Amino acid sequence: MAQIRDYLHQAHSRSRDGFVSSHPEAVLVQSSAEPSGDPRNEYRSTLRMRIDSESQDIKVEPLPPSPLDAVFALVESDRKSFAGKVLVGRTETNDIVISHLTVSKHHAYFRHDKDAGRMSLCDTGSTNGTRVNGQTLQERQPRYLADGDRIAFGDVQFVFFTASGFYDLLQSLSVLL
Repeated sequence: MAQIRDYLHQAHSRSRDGFVSSHPEAVLVQSSAEPSGDPRNEYRSTLRMRIDSESQDIKVEPLPPSPLDAVFALVESDRKSFAGKVLVGRTETNDIVISHLTVSKHHAYFRHDKDAGRMSLCDTGSTNGTRVNGQTLQERQPRYLADGDRIAFGDVQFVFFTASGFYDLLQSLSVLL
């Protein structure tokens, strides 16, 4: 399984176009750290906050990824027969396998809309649902994604990035080199 650290040097030694031509696929980044239930841990690092423009609520920005965070490229494998879809689920027949009890056997799928130049996500009727930025997706209703969207398959959390967005993320982590 690839990790953030596997991409850092490439992103810092290449231009955006060079990196994107080598890694053209969108990715999901999964945090390797387990969140702590102790609210005192929130004060051990600097938190960034922002005001949500729609709801006017104050939102705490998530911490940046660690070099050990897992990276899943959204590419089709040769394990299944659904052309044009990147399947996510618990069984080995999926393109992205998430071995967790809250993830259904065939949970959701990604599809690249070439006309729109965007990636969409669709829940297949999973038991525990698929959420994007906290909102539960309606079954079989695709939703377009943007860089930084937080995706949850059941209880398993990811952040979505296009190839360019992933490059920008890696550039922002220059302190890790």
